[in-house]
Amino acid sequence: MKRICLIILVMLPLKVVFAQSKALTEKDYAKAPYWIAMVNDTTTNYFEAEKAFKVYFAHHHKPEGENEDIGEHAKREKRPSKKELRKIEKDNRMRMDIKRYQHWHAMMQPYVQEDGSILTPTQRLQIHQQILNNGK
Repeated sequence: MKRICLIILVMLPLKVVFAQSKALTEKDYAKAPYWIAMVNDTTTNYFEAEKAFKVYFAHHHKPEGENEDIGEHAKREKRPSKKELRKIEKDNRMRMDIKRYQHWHAMMQPYVQEDGSILTPTQRLQIHQQILNNGK
């Protein structure tokens, strides 16, 4: 029994490492919103994050913007069910993630290299310092 537990403990981290190193495909992007994590990763390829976002929303609906529903006020007067509340919360989180992606997309655009890599924060800071020093 100890031997089996030991084997499992040794193999489990290896599985995690191999799972993370696997290149993601369009099928993966269609199933889950990988673009959310990509925005927070400084080593993300810009074009890959763009692709993940587009593929995901080719297969899922974007939640409507706030106050876009006609008669939304009448809906709010009713007490929503727990299921409706969960959907509202999920849609609100997705709206915020979309806004965060759009902000990231716009802010990173000037720092994208030809291969899709993004300048590191240190490299961006150096550029800003050069601009400030040249302005003097």
